[in-house]
Amino acid sequence: MSNRNSFIGLDKFVWWVGIVEDRADPLYSGRCKVRIFGWHSQNTSQLPTADLPWAQPMYPINRGTNTFGTPQPDDWIVGFFMDGESGQMPIMMGVLPGIKQ
Repeated sequence: MSNRNSFIGLDKFVWWVGIVEDRADPLYSGRCKVRIFGWHSQNTSQLPTADLPWAQPMYPINRGTNTFGTPQPDDWIVGFFMDGESGQMPIMMGVLPGIKQ
């Protein structure tokens, strides 16, 4: 019998909103450094952008043209943690449109 304690979907789904601080992904896979509101310190001296985990993009399964845009700095992102409350494997699901201030 399998261990279902770590099965995604049966554990707590931890979703989040954050802001893109860096999109210079050395793997060129569309990842971004996202500072997650209420999860990461807003003080960049305490938690520099370089120390944020890379957030992996989630693309639609009908990716016919394989053309996707990486979120821009200051975009607000909605996502979830693939590793639940550990919070080290962020996945980006979408961008919240808005007006830059």
